Amino acid sequence: MKPASESPFQVYVVEMSSIKKFILLEIGLGSLIYNLWLVVLHNALLAGSSGWVTTEVIKRALKLFKL
Repeated sequence: MKPASESPFQVYVVEMSSIKKFILLEIGLGSLIYNLWLVVLHNALLAGSSGWVTTEVIKRALKLFKL
């Protein structure tokens, strides 16, 4: 193992637009879709998995259409 003085210092850059997109899609839209599926299905497990699948489909569609 290399001593701490020989290992290079690495910087990772995360764009603010990526953070905003994550918050909007994963947290905002994901919780909204979960609640909609929960009303429809009346089952938290199915609503959670359906919400996850729906969010993934939306993300892949946005990537496909490059929006």
